Amino acid sequence: MNSILLSLWSLPLLSVNLNILAYIDPGTGSIILQALVASVVGAAIAVKLFWHRILKFFGLRKGVSADPSEKQGENKK
Repeated sequence: MNSILLSLWSLPLLSVNLNILAYIDPGTGSIILQALVASVVGAAIAVKLFWHRILKFFGLRKGVSADPSEKQGENKK
């Protein structure tokens, strides 16, 4: 019984064409690697630029004024 099931399950595997004519040369691999590295670096820079906005969105940081002269004006009064 098990051999019949095994032969039925393996039948589609025998009909697969194993002559696949595909080749990825080193230049293509290099471009794929560069794209992956650029994606990671770009995402890291985007997170760094918007880190305070991300924290404010999740409520982990209160809104802070970006202009330091406003704080100095408050101390003079």
